[in-house]
Amino acid sequence: MRESVKSKQSQSNGFTILELLVAVSVTAILATLLLNITSQVVSTQTKASGDLETNQVAQFVLDRIQEDLHCAFARNDGNVWMAATIQSQIMDGSDWKKVENLANGKPVEQSLRIKAQDWPESMQNEKIIAEGQGALGDSRFGKAGTWFRFFTQSPELDSTIQNLGGIRAVGYQIVRFGLTGSNTSRPRYQLFRSDVTPKETFNAGFNLHPQLGNYNSGTSNLSRVPGNIMNPIYQTAEGESPTGFSLANNVIDFGIRAYLIDRNSKGTGNLRQIFPNIEDTTEDYEFLASTHQSYMKDPSQPHLNAFPEVVDVMIRILTTEGESAISAFEAGLTPVPSNYDNAEEYWWDLAEKNSDVYIRRIKIFSSAI
Repeated sequence: MRESVKSKQSQSNGFTILELLVAVSVTAILATLLLNITSQVVSTQTKASGDLETNQVAQFVLDRIQEDLHCAFARNDGNVWMAATIQSQIMDGSDWKKVENLANGKPVEQSLRIKAQDWPESMQNEKIIAEGQGALGDSRFGKAGTWFRFFTQSPELDSTIQNLGGIRAVGYQIVRFGLTGSNTSRPRYQLFRSDVTPKETFNAGFNLHPQLGNYNSGTSNLSRVPGNIMNPIYQTAEGESPTGFSLANNVIDFGIRAYLIDRNSKGTGNLRQIFPNIEDTTEDYEFLASTHQSYMKDPSQPHLNAFPEVVDVMIRILTTEGESAISAFEAGLTPVPSNYDNAEEYWWDLAEKNSDVYIRRIKIFSSAI
């Protein structure tokens, strides 16, 4: 009798197979929910961290450009006092480091969105067609972005320079180069700010014409000389290539839109875009602020060469994860997924998913005198 009671107690204290299956199922569901929640939290944290990172870089860059543009300077003497060139193509060379897998580099054709027809059909709408261009945040300014240069009286950063309030030439451009001049330094897309000393600027003259000015060449091994406007990667006598002009890393696009203010009798006005000139059929996206008729593409429209009053600045910055993804793809370590037609499309898809765009409208306080 006692053995029978013990047997029944033993059976009642165990679990049936059905109970075990239910327990395992509930545990699996809870684990899946916990995993999803954790994944979402990590993804949100990563995105927030990336946004904070790019925002800090963008504010630093835009503050620097704003300070320079607020103090931009020009004279109506026929020289070129401001110039901008959209570099749709660029030769890979010693200064613009080649991509390891050339087919996976930043594309040429898909990196240009200036006029309405440059936008893909999927993005075309009545506003783009009517305005002749898409939104600035969706624009693309070529393989090497916009090469932007002008003269400024912004505060001098180097306190050892004489004539701290003098006019000097500055230039902004993207170069794919290592963080140092070492051959082992991994190339990154960097925004450089060339800054010529007031003395060197005065000696070179005040003309930023890409061919006729004295800022289009230079092999000096010194920093802050006129040739740095063309090429900020100079080589010292010791064979080094300092990157002291680098303003920010992982800037994969940089562009501007320049405007005049059409004022009316009420004291208000509208912005009239003068660069890029979306009505130009030559697709030669170059802007020269000058009163010299020989520098003008169309002397009947001198406003297209006027010194701008307002400039919109756009920069696109990769997150740290985006920089790693782009670098791996350009090195050929990541294949093009089967659902993409080509490497060019995938490059920009990677870039847009892992970058942020920042825009600032800047008023130029000084005008041509």
